[in-house]
Amino acid sequence: MADKIATTSWTYADKESWIKPLPKSQSPINIVTREAEPMIGDGRIVLNYGHQVTSVTDSDNHLEGTLKGLASINGRPFFLSQFHFHAGAEHTIDGVFYPLELHLVHESQVGMLAVIAVIFEFGEENETLNELLDFVNHSNEDNHINILNLIPETLDYYHYLGSLTTPPLTENVEWYVLIEKMTLSEDQWQRITSFHDHNFRDPQDLNNRKVLKKIF
Repeated sequence: MADKIATTSWTYADKESWIKPLPKSQSPINIVTREAEPMIGDGRIVLNYGHQVTSVTDSDNHLEGTLKGLASINGRPFFLSQFHFHAGAEHTIDGVFYPLELHLVHESQVGMLAVIAVIFEFGEENETLNELLDFVNHSNEDNHINILNLIPETLDYYHYLGSLTTPPLTENVEWYVLIEKMTLSEDQWQRITSFHDHNFRDPQDLNNRKVLKKIF
């Protein structure tokens, strides 16, 4: 995740040397589905995003975009700060590695971070992904890009406490990894990796953290 950029420069080429705190609650992780505990409580996620993207920028390490949006997570409001992509995906599911992961980065009024992660697998082309790629570095132009078309209709998820996945690797980040996957085509993957490839962090030790599973 790249929402909080460190004051020093970093690249994925030297990710093994990233300075990090004691590795207690780092992200991403490998989610072992049979070990995920049912989540108690409502846990509902409601997304209220605008249907127009403000910008999509080819940053140093990611394709990153902005738009106006608000998420209600378990009854708490979080403002959408930005979204960005990792190719390949950062979270693995039962050890399976996927080609792409979208992070929707949110922040509460008091500065708590919550990230909704969408994992993509190969399959049908996603037209909205094409629209986003066409919009790279064309900020402030009129568009009708609906980011909700990159998010599953069913918002079942795995939930755990982790960290940013890029420096400064700050912990106490709420993660919501959606269970239902979206699809992209091989051509779309080739196109997105022409901007950035292998911009992902490897799974980190769980260190006795619980992973919860919420099915609505």
